[in-house]
Amino acid sequence: MHAIHTTPGFIVGSGQYGEAGKLISIFTREMGLVRAVAQGIRFEKSKLRYHTTDYSFGTFSLVRGKEVWRLTSAQSDPSSSPNGVTIDSISFWAQISVLLRRLLQGEEANDRLFDALYACNIFLNEATKNVDIDQRQNIDAVESLLVIRILHTLGYIGDDKEIHGFIYSNDFTPSLLDLAARKRVLMNQHINKALKESHL
Repeated sequence: MHAIHTTPGFIVGSGQYGEAGKLISIFTREMGLVRAVAQGIRFEKSKLRYHTTDYSFGTFSLVRGKEVWRLTSAQSDPSSSPNGVTIDSISFWAQISVLLRRLLQGEEANDRLFDALYACNIFLNEATKNVDIDQRQNIDAVESLLVIRILHTLGYIGDDKEIHGFIYSNDFTPSLLDLAARKRVLMNQHINKALKESHL
């Protein structure tokens, strides 16, 4: 009997697989980036289809097959509920997913990176309900803050006194976001330099 691995994860993309299946790319906390087949998920009767939306967080149960993982069950994270989803948040996570697909190299666990993503998700979900974060400037500051943390966690950006306060925390406090908005040009310079030097 194959072992079932259950882990929190974030869906960074998916595509059709066979007649009614999907091949889903999930960045998991426990196993890194995995690609899992979900058979029959595109049928209307499938329960899995409602818990495997692109750019959503959830808990996923996986069994390793001969070539790819197989998704056996999934449960949406409450933070990815429809009430917390806006056009801005979908666009935000779509862009982050493009970056993750470029940077992540296979199945290598990185709980620190996952925790950074999840902390941002919680913040955006709460902000959507409680604070007017739909201003473009604020969304851009959050994006720069998360991207620089992603790149630092993966080793593409080293420690630098200019950005030290941004990269060693998962916090998204009002004061930090205010500082990030004012230092966004500087952060983006570090980000663009890292991406250019990585040749990715």
